[in-house]
Amino acid sequence: MKMSKMKKIYRKVMNRWIVFGATSLNYEKYEGLGYTYAMLPFIEENYRDDPAGKKTAITTQLQFFNTTPYTAPFIMGVDVGMEENGKTASLEAVSALKTGLMGPLAGIGDSLFVTIPWTIFGAIAANMALHGNPFGCILWIIASILIRLTAYPLFTAGYRSGTKMLSSINTTLKALTNAASVLGLMVVGALAATMVKVNLAFTFKQGKLTMTGNSILDQIMPGLLPAAVVGVIYYLLGKKVKPVYVILIVLAVSIALNALHILA
Repeated sequence: MKMSKMKKIYRKVMNRWIVFGATSLNYEKYEGLGYTYAMLPFIEENYRDDPAGKKTAITTQLQFFNTTPYTAPFIMGVDVGMEENGKTASLEAVSALKTGLMGPLAGIGDSLFVTIPWTIFGAIAANMALHGNPFGCILWIIASILIRLTAYPLFTAGYRSGTKMLSSINTTLKALTNAASVLGLMVVGALAATMVKVNLAFTFKQGKLTMTGNSILDQIMPGLLPAAVVGVIYYLLGKKVKPVYVILIVLAVSIALNALHILA
């Protein structure tokens, strides 16, 4: 097989995964169907002279699969490298590999590619948009595209390094994950204090001195009310209250307190 032809097939595999990988999610196989669909161009070429092997390969790939879509390309790269060399003899190992890697890579992927960048870039973009800066929307789109494009280098890393790459990933990215998590927590903390607005209707007057309820509480702790609201919401979510119900509770309480002239 010519390398240029195989590179085109690899790109086609990644293009399919990026566009359709997680869109075929179902409760029986989760991402299994999308994984198989993405791998089909490679399977067609790798088993072009072995119809029985092609059938076995497709059946094997249709197993349950569930990991962060952003780290799945690494597993697909390792998969392609093994099947390219071992054909059907490697399918049992490939199946075990997918099962073994999807859990650890999900933990890494959820932190590095979902929680941290969405929190940081989402907060920045939302703040810019709230201040009327249209670049906030553009920034979020650019960040999303760049995150998706990491599929190509991850696939290449998996293909070249195989399963040996996993241990180095866990070691190398651990420090990066911890540092980025601290940054993400700082952004979330600042976001709670600056973006959550709770305005008390109470006003204290003494002679020429006038103080609002918020300014009095801010002298105790800046952002005390926003922090309290975020804490209550966090508690409700921790008790498995559905986010939709939490939103409705916040709306109902806000309307009631405003009607009672407690909140402005």
